Amino acid sequence: MRYLQQTKETKKVKTDAKDRKILALLSQNARIPLTKLAKQVALSRDAVNYRIKNYEKDGLIQGYRTMVDISKFGYNNYHLFLKLNNPSQEIEQKIIKKLEKYPNIRAIIKFSGNFDFEIALIAKNIEELDSLITKIISDCFGYMHDYEILTITKTYAAETFPPNFSDFKIERKIEKRETNIDKKDIEILKIIGENAQLPLYEIGGKVKLSADAVAYRIKNMINSSTIIKFIPVINYTSLDYNLYTILLNISALDKKKEKILKDFLTSDKNTLWAVKTIGRFNVLIYLLVKDINELQETLLKLRALFPKEINHYENLIAYEEYKYVYFPKNLF
Repeated sequence: MRYLQQTKETKKVKTDAKDRKILALLSQNARIPLTKLAKQVALSRDAVNYRIKNYEKDGLIQGYRTMVDISKFGYNNYHLFLKLNNPSQEIEQKIIKKLEKYPNIRAIIKFSGNFDFEIALIAKNIEELDSLITKIISDCFGYMHDYEILTITKTYAAETFPPNFSDFKIERKIEKRETNIDKKDIEILKIIGENAQLPLYEIGGKVKLSADAVAYRIKNMINSSTIIKFIPVINYTSLDYNLYTILLNISALDKKKEKILKDFLTSDKNTLWAVKTIGRFNVLIYLLVKDINELQETLLKLRALFPKEINHYENLIAYEEYKYVYFPKNLF
């Protein structure tokens, strides 16, 4: 999921209850028809369209993407945290430009804290991961101080907006079934990965299928969980949010404690994304907050839930985002 865009000279956008409801609906399905969206927010189609165009004009929405379950293609997700030896800005930019070229790297986020960068990457097996990590370390040679690699094993929470954004709740009920993905499906994913709102007839023209055939294939990919959902790319900075990454080590995280943790994370008003990991830290959380008090509120609740089990944690604030790829089409 993408988090920070165009943080320099970002225009602050004020939203009312109608705006937040529109954005909440778009966050669940960015391909929702305007007429249906208008009906659910009790506004005219033109009024809803006008608001959405303003979100885009003001930089609040910076595109529409398709979230894909990369595990359906045999890939595992990893997050690599890097700490560098205070290189010059010129050297740092050279390192970033090298990393941006790797198709297996989906995201690069710069932090202020005990780690300088978080790199989200994918690999099919341990050999491929080893090769990729070796290349990254080589790119950072002479400037690497420390690194931590985490393997993502389970998702606890994954939203476009945290619960503190809107009181409007949406229940998603989708019948799941196994569906084989073929070359035409991958062609479609390559197209809608970076433009989730592209009309069916345009997608069909690019892949040489009818609009109905494209609609049928997209529906099958949704029902098989290959396509998770269609989302707007939100510039959270324009909403005056700050993104924090929390790395936790919770000792003896058994099924009972894990259920307590998941129930908390899915209901916590500040939690945007949270996963279970293997590594020195076994929980990775993204919090989206307006101020430090909201951050401390969530941290204090977590510590109260696990007063003896949290033996180490890191608190990082996201500073800038250099890359985020929703569907790494160069790998296919």
